[in-house]
Formats: sequence, C-alpha cells, structure tokens
Amino acid sequence: MRTRERLNGLRAWLQSEVCEGRKYKARPIDGDIRTIIYQKPRVFLGWAPRRPGQSEDDDPISVLPSILLMPSVSKGKLQEERRFDKYRNIQRPKDLGQTLAVQMLFGIYEPGTRLPGFSGWDEDSKELHIDLIREGTEEGLFTLYDWVDDCITKLLGRKAIPNTDLFLNEETVEYSPYTDRYFIVDKRPCYYAFVNAEFWCYADEGPDSALEAILN
Repeated sequence: MRTRERLNGLRAWLQSEVCEGRKYKARPIDGDIRTIIYQKPRVFLGWAPRRPGQSEDDDPISVLPSILLMPSVSKGKLQEERRFDKYRNIQRPKDLGQTLAVQMLFGIYEPGTRLPGFSGWDEDSKELHIDLIREGTEEGLFTLYDWVDDCITKLLGRKAIPNTDLFLNEETVEYSPYTDRYFIVDKRPCYYAFVNAEFWCYADEGPDSALEAILN
C-alpha cells in the first residue's frame, strides 16, 4: 500500500472517530472576541492551510480547532530480532515489513472565560476591559487534553485503521503538550498538544530475481 493511501485512510479515521460529533470554540470571522462561535474540528494533512489576506500570526487561529497529521521518520523495512538470537549472535529477522510514524498536533482556540459585565462593556469607546476576561489557561488545557485522551482511547481500542494496512504499535503511543526546551509553549488563545504513534505496515515484497537466478 502506498503512503498516500495510508495517510488518507488515517485522516478519514481521525475525522470520523475523533472529530465527528464534536464542536469547539472557533475565532469569529470578523475578529469580534465578544462573539463565541463553535465549529466542528477538521483534520489537515502535512500543513495547515492559510486563508488569503491573513498574516502569518493570524493563520494558526483561523484553522482551529483542528488536528494536523504529519508523517515522521519511518522504516522502509523493519527487522526485529528475537531474544534468543540476541544472546547467541544470530542475525535473522522476526518480521519483515514497513512502519509509518506520525505526529498528530491537536489545536484548540480558547479565548477565555467572560466575567459578569463583559457583555455590557461600552461599545462606543471601543475599549475592551481586559480585566473582564479570565484567560482560559486551565479551561484551554483541560479541553485540549480531554480531546487527546479520547483519541488515545480510540487508538488503543481500535488498533487497526480501517481500509488500510496500518496496525498500531501500542508501545509507541506518546502524548505531550507543545513544548520547547522542556517548557510548555504559551500561545494563548491557541493551545496545542501532540499525539505520536507508529504503525506497522505490510511490505509487499516479491522474490529477488537476481538471487532467484543464482539459486536456480
């Protein structure tokens, strides 16, 4: 199976199993933070798209909530040794196949909790009283991790991704907030977390013609 088929199959599974039926906060198109709107999360493959006319700083917010599915370092031919072989210096493969490693970047938009009086602030002055918003650090983190936990539960429960040859290597599933040098990256009102996983794949290998000729 080709990599494009595997990634498209995994994206379709994420969209139906991890995004369908959910609605999270999204940035209003007009930028008016007094307005709270909700939308269904989307899954993007490789790179998050940009909207025309928006600056680079605005782009991440425009596509949240979303999951960014990114292929990572994978093995073209997986060969695992047995414990018996390891201590007797015998080199022979236990399994032959490929792997597909992916990073899934979960992102949500959480502008914070509106305090009493926020909805009645003076529209004529156009001055926003920031003290009427409690930035949703905890709310954003908990919403993000509830989503991540649900994804991990679905992955470990399903193991095999439908319509693909992907089979989850459970020991490789990792999750973490978006960090830089061991510090959580603070990009409020955007909150990010990673789910990393590796899948086993089938390597469709035929007989080696040169070797076959020698043996014959």
